[in-house]
Amino acid sequence: MKIFDIDVSGSDLLSKDYTICIANSDDMIKGFKFNEEIISTICTRYGQELYRYSRSNKGKSLLKIRIYCIIIYYLFRDLKITGDISLNICRDFFGNENTIKESLKYFLGKKLGLKLEGRIYFCCLSQDSNAHKYAFLMRHDNKTKMKTYVNISLEEIEKWLKR
Repeated sequence: MKIFDIDVSGSDLLSKDYTICIANSDDMIKGFKFNEEIISTICTRYGQELYRYSRSNKGKSLLKIRIYCIIIYYLFRDLKITGDISLNICRDFFGNENTIKESLKYFLGKKLGLKLEGRIYFCCLSQDSNAHKYAFLMRHDNKTKMKTYVNISLEEIEKWLKR
């Protein structure tokens, strides 16, 4: 079984340079950094009510959680792994653990065929966690030269957001 940590770096998912990273102790590391164009377009289209989430505090929170899970899906898809996995997720969306679990069961379990079997844990990651370290490094990487990045287009993200 492969054990992965998931961490983020940044103040808000809908802000420039917000980074989501997955990693394990075997140096399997993948991450995504949001750019201004993607964030601006998502915020505009959310304001125009083009997504399935209502314009409210709860709707915006659900939108962010959905985007977070979508990015995790694409990061795991890029790894091309199979079999049993376990996830240690940093508590960045406190109070939304059940929503995240259900979304990840759908994306990783049903869509990618990974076996989670109830192995999704929310915790405070160690400072030594590769996901913690690389999320921070990727967020502050202005040249985007690290090999850990996964290119995810706005269209790929919106595929899972639209009504």
